[in-house]
Amino acid sequence: MYKRYDFTVTDVILLAAAVSMDGFAAALGMGGSGITIPFRSSLIISFTGTFFLGVSVALGGIVKNAIPGTVCTAVSFTLLMLLGIFDLLKDVFKKIISKRRKGSNETAILLFDETAADKDNSKSISAAEAVTLSIALSADSAVTGISAGLGNIFLPFLLAVTFAAGLISVTVGQIIGRKANSLIKADTGKLCGIILILLAFSRLKRSV
Repeated sequence: MYKRYDFTVTDVILLAAAVSMDGFAAALGMGGSGITIPFRSSLIISFTGTFFLGVSVALGGIVKNAIPGTVCTAVSFTLLMLLGIFDLLKDVFKKIISKRRKGSNETAILLFDETAADKDNSKSISAAEAVTLSIALSADSAVTGISAGLGNIFLPFLLAVTFAAGLISVTVGQIIGRKANSLIKADTGKLCGIILILLAFSRLKRSV
């Protein structure tokens, strides 16, 4: 029997694009700073984000079976909205973290300053550094995954698209950052926020 999914192919692509924005922004910044991300490290960053997304979707699916559908929709909408608003205001949080950098948590620093991942100043992100960076960048994936898991979504397709989008975004971001250097400054945070808010309303509209 045909199973109805709450998330369309377009929704899945937008979701994957949204959770890949942080990786793109990080690669863009590192490329502009002359820091190289080897292909192996790019794979680690993409895989880790996809892994966190998959686990959180599964958790959302478990929770979905225990609460009414209307509550699932409301929680899903709220999570996407809050994450979208956070991304829109990320520049504000970045300024706060930069002012208090000395006493800030390492993960919080990496979330707003991708160049801090290069701990040994080698101008290349090692596998170990890629793991640390990718965990810091996976906050969006975890929250978005729970939201997606509260609805019906075809998980294998989502994971495949997210992994591909993550790998492409890191690779392309690094290339653009290297070539453009400081000539451009892409405001990916706001774009990611707008996408997530649109997805939130799309999810809400489809449930009505």
